[in-house]
Amino acid sequence: MGELIGLCLMPAYAIGCWIGLYKNADTGKHLLPAALFGWIWAIINIMRSKRIDLGVVTFGLVIIFTLLERYYGFTRGVRWAISAAALAVAANFSLVVVFWKPIQKDLSRSKSQLWLKVFFSYCLTLMFFWIVSAYKNFVRGEPSTSSYSSVQQ
Repeated sequence: MGELIGLCLMPAYAIGCWIGLYKNADTGKHLLPAALFGWIWAIINIMRSKRIDLGVVTFGLVIIFTLLERYYGFTRGVRWAISAAALAVAANFSLVVVFWKPIQKDLSRSKSQLWLKVFFSYCLTLMFFWIVSAYKNFVRGEPSTSSYSSVQQ
């Protein structure tokens, strides 16, 4: 049953993240729900496997910094913090991609080939999602730095 849930949740979560980015990239409102879902999933992974899941830390940072944005506004520090945290999540997903061969060997003992393919695709897709999210967050609502453009307004 657990494998079937994963086979459904991984693509659903990835699709939901990309839809959220598409609809809310200019405001960053997709980041908190995406990070919160990933953080809860990481906690469940820890409880089930009794192994550490770095997602607890990386998603937790995105959650903290997006909540700070609500309190302090989209300051330069918050912009950098959210973008750096999103890149940390991307780096976490990239670990699976980089170390796929030993991970695949370990997981193939308990998971089907279909699950392994979905898992790898999920990690690759979410790695790119968080890279794009970090970039889109960094450039969103960016004030003009040109004195010429401010004079023209």
